Amino acid sequence: MLLKFNQQKAYVKHSYPQCIRLAYWGLATISLLPSLSFAEPWDSKFYNPKPAKDDVILPMPCDGSLVMKKVFTPTNKSLDDVKVILGSNQKELGFAEYATPNYIAGSFSDAGKERYYLIGKYEITVLQYQSVMNDTCPIPKVNLSFPITDISWFDAIAFTNKYNRWLIENRSKLKSISLPNGYVRLPNNTEWEYAARGGSKVTESEFRESRFPMTGNLENYAWFSGAKSANGKLQLIGRLEPNPLDLFDILGNASEMMFDSFRMNKLDRYHGQQGGMTVRGGSYLTPESSTTSAFRTEKPFYDDKGAYKSKDVGFRLVYTTEVMNSSDKIKELEKEWNQLGSETESSENANVVSELEKITKQVEDEKTKKELNQLNTLLRSANQARDEQRDRSIQSALQLGAFLCANVSDLSSKFEYNDNLYRTMANEVCDPKESDTLDDDNMCSKVKLDNLKQVVDESKNARDFILKYYSDTIVNTASNYEKITINDQVSSTQFILENSGKANMSDYLKLYFKHINQYIESGKIARSAWLQTCNEIKGKR
Repeated sequence: MLLKFNQQKAYVKHSYPQCIRLAYWGLATISLLPSLSFAEPWDSKFYNPKPAKDDVILPMPCDGSLVMKKVFTPTNKSLDDVKVILGSNQKELGFAEYATPNYIAGSFSDAGKERYYLIGKYEITVLQYQSVMNDTCPIPKVNLSFPITDISWFDAIAFTNKYNRWLIENRSKLKSISLPNGYVRLPNNTEWEYAARGGSKVTESEFRESRFPMTGNLENYAWFSGAKSANGKLQLIGRLEPNPLDLFDILGNASEMMFDSFRMNKLDRYHGQQGGMTVRGGSYLTPESSTTSAFRTEKPFYDDKGAYKSKDVGFRLVYTTEVMNSSDKIKELEKEWNQLGSETESSENANVVSELEKITKQVEDEKTKKELNQLNTLLRSANQARDEQRDRSIQSALQLGAFLCANVSDLSSKFEYNDNLYRTMANEVCDPKESDTLDDDNMCSKVKLDNLKQVVDESKNARDFILKYYSDTIVNTASNYEKITINDQVSSTQFILENSGKANMSDYLKLYFKHINQYIESGKIARSAWLQTCNEIKGKR
């Protein structure tokens, strides 16, 4: 369903009531709303030239609109996050772009489902910028649908501040589209690159490519320098193809300013020095070779003319919220925090963390107690790292099991087809008594029948090999991990498969998990039964 609110004529010019309201907040000298009366709602062609069903449309001043997309992360709890590798493995400019571990999570959750944040579907346009910053409402025109550029980082921050103030005053419009309370700001480096690469909509290997998956050439998706693309000119929003998250011009057209400052890379981590402005994505002046998801550069906040501005640098927004936004949230975070790194193994194993906490409480010497607390924290951190690695391994095992179940059913179909063909030829079409006397080119000759029998044997061997491999993964997964631990990762793995274009694997994943449980309960290797049920799923498709 299109998440769009019912816009009203909100811009009848108010005098006395508006002054009273501004004076109450101590803002009587600040103009929060454009003063043009009776602004008409914008036609979607000015702010959303490529509409989609899952668009989230925020209200703007002047009866305008801003389109955003949900960026889901495979996380559920507030302290859940996902490890992602950002940057490139290229050694050139390694100090600026080298592959670096980072973590991502979402601010919001719909009824306990995967958490998400929102990011602009398009770059902020001249029309949208003027609707917030101008004293009067702009008249929507095509030439205002270019990305806003030639503004400073401080101008972009001022835009978000003024827009957020307007959103606060018009909170009821957000409720009408069931959007949680939050605010807009510039994206940080991690949020932007996770979305630019395609987020959970791409596979892990696709995520690490220099660009998101594309059908055709880069010029179908990004405006870069040269005659075959932008040819030195800024372009209207939404004219090319989007990335897998339905984001337009995330690469090329206007480079995009980040919220956080530029930091160098130091092999496996970011360097400690905070620098100037981080700019991502490349622009219509960027060479094709540099127009990648990893490309980022540093620009000064100031130059000799004042605040730095450029004709090819603009921005897009994210919609997010603070972490500790209520007393209930703080209690929830505290509960999750206390569970981090605690032993979750069976009672037969000693719960080292809890035992260490008991010992610490009994110690009276403050120095010793401090050292024990530090040891406890180190132990919990090590446990947490171990648990995260374990969970990723389980997710990989579950995906592999689903793939093998699908693969063995395909190979079984090929074997059955080849076997039926051979039996039909040998028993019904051809006369075995004449096969030795026929020419080798004849379909009923001994050579042809022997070749067909060899194809049957090879297809059977391939099926049996994968079936054995599938059975081995069931045994290994059930042996290496607790049943409850495996169960905890099924929904996350299901989300990963469905969002990365592998929804057809979902039934196979459920069946693989069922086979694991059957093995845990019975201890029996039931290859024939497992093969039959994998084949049944294929038969239903």
